[in-house]
Amino acid sequence: MACYQWCTLARWASSQKCSSRVKSATPHTSCHPKCASVTIAHLTSLRNGLNLSNMFDTAVLGMATVAFWCQCHLAKVCVDLYFEPLIHGSHTSPQKSGTTVSNIYYSLFWAPSMKTNPAGEEIRGTDSTCPCSAEWAFKNHLRINGHVPLAAHIFTFETDSGSFDPMHMKWFLDNEIWSSVLLSPLSSHSFRSSGTTHLLLLGMDPFIVMAQGHWKLTAFLEYWCLCEEIIPTFIGFYLQSQVSLLSTMGLFKKQLVSSM
Repeated sequence: MACYQWCTLARWASSQKCSSRVKSATPHTSCHPKCASVTIAHLTSLRNGLNLSNMFDTAVLGMATVAFWCQCHLAKVCVDLYFEPLIHGSHTSPQKSGTTVSNIYYSLFWAPSMKTNPAGEEIRGTDSTCPCSAEWAFKNHLRINGHVPLAAHIFTFETDSGSFDPMHMKWFLDNEIWSSVLLSPLSSHSFRSSGTTHLLLLGMDPFIVMAQGHWKLTAFLEYWCLCEEIIPTFIGFYLQSQVSLLSTMGLFKKQLVSSM
């Protein structure tokens, strides 16, 4: 056992040294600037600024909320150049929705193939019960764009001329609402990382967040441990729950003694 642990630690140390050498050898010019964060303000501005009976606008809000709350890269919910049925989700993709035993609404649909998972994966969402809920926005998109062919992309909308177009990433990112309210422009990577951070800051179990976002363990831990607010948030929740538990036990003991 000692030999196994020593070998394991040796391999880990070696990989860490190799990783640090690669990072140190990487030129600064090859690094991309940090993605701007998506906030609830971005979603709220869309909810308030879009016409939610317009077919294009409902697709925009539906896509934005799903990408944020389901921790998706935009490539999972829109097209870059053209729609490919073997890669993109469509209206014929398996879908499921329901209510949990605690009366929380949820829904999911299948994305056939992803860059990180060629076999496909579920895009899972739970009703946040806020005005920017993905559950409401997604259902509203499906209702307003109810005439879309079943074989079309899941975020296809009907145009003014009566044709059907899948939502393109460029169309989505180029909307003028965010700039009109002085919010930062976003990139295709902004939604997944921002949705993950938001859920963690709400105090949600990291393993649940990791599972929903299809994060690999190492990438997930490396990412969220760098956020200076997340660790204090979880420690704060733990301390509050501990105080609450001790208080409840104290009250129970007091009632028990007074009844004797």
